[in-house]
Amino acid sequence: MNRFRLLPLALALALAVLLPCAASQAQEKPAAPDSGVFVSEGTLDTYVGTYVISPGFELRVWREGEQLMLQATGQAAWPLQGLSETVFRVQAMDAKVTFGTNAAGDVDQLVLLMDGRETKAIRR
Repeated sequence: MNRFRLLPLALALALAVLLPCAASQAQEKPAAPDSGVFVSEGTLDTYVGTYVISPGFELRVWREGEQLMLQATGQAAWPLQGLSETVFRVQAMDAKVTFGTNAAGDVDQLVLLMDGRETKAIRR
């Protein structure tokens, strides 16, 4: 057999073996998480507190190092990732939290955007 006829066959076999391996390796590597934006610890501290959605259902916000955490009554705690100085993504789900201020500039509320609905919570 002519070696020029064997070359395409050899390439086809090599690709058949290598491409599935490369595809499986690409699938095994988790995507690098978006690191978000830096929000100073001083700013994060202004958000720490308890926010009431309704009697008996609250959102607790606290800081662990440079990480802001959120926990709803009876739920697991979730880390928040800064998208801006006032808007954070709940990393465990498709939700956002926006902190709002009153006329004096004090943080007095947060708005949870989840499943297309906005839920306002007032700081206790």
